[in-house]
Amino acid sequence: MTTLPFDLVVALDRSDASAAVAVFDLSAGGIAPAEISLAPETLDIWWTQLRAKHPDARIAVAFEQPAPNLLAFFAARPPAAILALNPSAIWAYRQSLTVSRARTDASDARDIARFVALHANELTPWCAPDPALRQLDCLGQARRKWVDQRTAVTNRLQALLKRYYPQALQLMHEDIWRPMNVAFLRRWPTPQKLKNARPALLEKFFHAHGSRSETRQAERLATVRALVPLCGDTALLTECELELEVLLDQIEALNRAVSRYDAAIAELFASFGAKAEIFRALPGAGPALAPRLFAAVALHADQCPNARDFAALSGMAPVTDQSGKMRRVYRRLRCNHFLRQTLHEWAKESWKHSDWAGAFVALHRAKGKGFHTIIRMLAVKWIRIIWRCWKERRRYDESAYIKCLRQRGSPVCQFLPPTA
Repeated sequence: MTTLPFDLVVALDRSDASAAVAVFDLSAGGIAPAEISLAPETLDIWWTQLRAKHPDARIAVAFEQPAPNLLAFFAARPPAAILALNPSAIWAYRQSLTVSRARTDASDARDIARFVALHANELTPWCAPDPALRQLDCLGQARRKWVDQRTAVTNRLQALLKRYYPQALQLMHEDIWRPMNVAFLRRWPTPQKLKNARPALLEKFFHAHGSRSETRQAERLATVRALVPLCGDTALLTECELELEVLLDQIEALNRAVSRYDAAIAELFASFGAKAEIFRALPGAGPALAPRLFAAVALHADQCPNARDFAALSGMAPVTDQSGKMRRVYRRLRCNHFLRQTLHEWAKESWKHSDWAGAFVALHRAKGKGFHTIIRMLAVKWIRIIWRCWKERRRYDESAYIKCLRQRGSPVCQFLPPTA
């Protein structure tokens, strides 16, 4: 008979302000239901009373993810184990017990307690990550949210310009949020004002903002000379100009927010020393992606016995569904989405900076595969490389990897440049 690692399982099924609790005494076999408020003060009183009632018991606390408030609470008052469970696993277990799908918060808590009691020896308790690593990961996720907000505002700005001022989109940098573009729209917010601008003034403006290509300047001046205002309605122009000012204010505020996060991330990332250098050396991993990659690998790689498991954890490895003659391979959806996004974005950037990654993309494009399918395949290849670099604590060497590809006769080699 297998010995259970806990004496007591405390299962919580949380809602917005309260949680249903099921306390499963594994020795006695009974489940005691309760309901508590999620206010920290109430939780603290309840937890203190429970520990006093079972002073010698090994207590496992279990709940479905995501539950950041419960995780923060119990991390500060550690029980014998914290089990942050995958909701999909609990959902499947619940359906096996109740075909009708009838459920309540109390029954959900009870099912969580039973699931833990049955599979206690197979579950991995949650371990508190290194605080600095956790902070770096949280900063990266927060920065990404601000970038997403900025993207939403710039999309709205682009739609506005198409309504009354499409020539501006031809004259500006494609990343509308850039300071040069914001300054351009502040100075010439309507096509009528741009039409009256002297060519020398336009040239001076773009030179001052670092755009000095003579070809690009000639294209801009030709656009301005041929400019025909789309709209002459004064009332509509006034309305559009006001909306433009509001959107530019938001973009400038979001630019400042992203810059503050960039500075905080750079300072924290530098504190990791040689470990951080491994990720700075990766092709295409700049100041935004290198810290995200480092946090992703440092937080999650040690939980996985090999690179293949890490690829599955990250969502990059595909899922195979096979039964008899039926076989389907599809993209993994149930995973850490920010981790998957980090690896996908880096792989999408890496092929512009790495000869073998560019050759890999060219090879599979020739086979007719879709671009993002290729990028996911490339990300799996990169995971094997960075896994090895991380375990051996060494920097990535492009020339050594290409030499290895040539020795193995990889089909990628036929698309490599001659000098690689």
